[in-house]
Amino acid sequence: MKCFSLLILPVLFLVGCSSTQRQVIASNDDFIVLQTDGNDTFSSLSEEFLGSKRYSEILQRYNPDTSMVSGSYIAVPKRAINHSGVFVDGYQRIPVLCYHQFTNDSKSKNKMVVTRDEFERQMDYLASNDYQVLRLSDLGSFINGKKELPIKSVVITIDDGYKSYLEVAYPILEKYDFPSTMFVYPDFIGAGPALKWKDVKFLSKTPLVDIQSHSKSHDSLSPLPLGESDKDYLTRLKIEVEGAEKILSSRTKQTINHFAYPYGNSSLEIIELLEQNDYELAVTVHKGSNASFSAPFLLHRTMIYGGDSLNTFKKSLDVFSTVALK
Repeated sequence: MKCFSLLILPVLFLVGCSSTQRQVIASNDDFIVLQTDGNDTFSSLSEEFLGSKRYSEILQRYNPDTSMVSGSYIAVPKRAINHSGVFVDGYQRIPVLCYHQFTNDSKSKNKMVVTRDEFERQMDYLASNDYQVLRLSDLGSFINGKKELPIKSVVITIDDGYKSYLEVAYPILEKYDFPSTMFVYPDFIGAGPALKWKDVKFLSKTPLVDIQSHSKSHDSLSPLPLGESDKDYLTRLKIEVEGAEKILSSRTKQTINHFAYPYGNSSLEIIELLEQNDYELAVTVHKGSNASFSAPFLLHRTMIYGGDSLNTFKKSLDVFSTVALK
């Protein structure tokens, strides 16, 4: 990935000393230039000015070959400069990973169940290779042109609401400080293998978990194969969308504005209904990553299965498409 060649501000031929205190050297509509002090790092500056330490790669992108020492000059973007994620040699893509169940049983052969050891290895790989695990809402802001994201960004989602998320996956995500979105359907909560409502409430209050809607009952939201009237179909969709939202917002006190289609099945009618109810995005289970120009209500997700090798997992992390755009 080739970075932009930007003439931000006139070059400053000044030398800082070890006792330099941070100060603003220059500013325009796009950038602020700081002279750093001994406590500044790309991570700390990105947390202070960009809202998260996960965005430190963005600072490094605009300050290539710059060592962070006391007295360094660092350009900090004041807005999303390259919100499209398009570069001269290609464009950025954001993979959204989709999990369902987890288990402590290392001998599990169930394709839909990821073992603790497998999940730990996958999360360790992300952390060890400088992937930035972001919130699904960050992807929404990227698509809406409000935010640029680190090149190696990835989003983690979990479907349905199995209690194994809380028992197995959540402690590992917490260990790595990785956020995740859990798509739940209210009719499942409280069933044998599912979370209880007290668990959902607990998770909704943690800073790393976002509870969102997976419909009310997990029925397919495509028109019934044997046919149903337009009126009956729209009534069914409203129950699944608005009914789930009412329950989840009441139980979690969170804003419900993301949706996961059961089985990945969508339609023009369900997309229109989601838009009418102020949803911002919706996800399918169509394999692949998402560019800034992706359709926000048909976002791709890659399923992660039990038994997947680490090499298979690595292939799901498609973060850049190389294309000769120059």
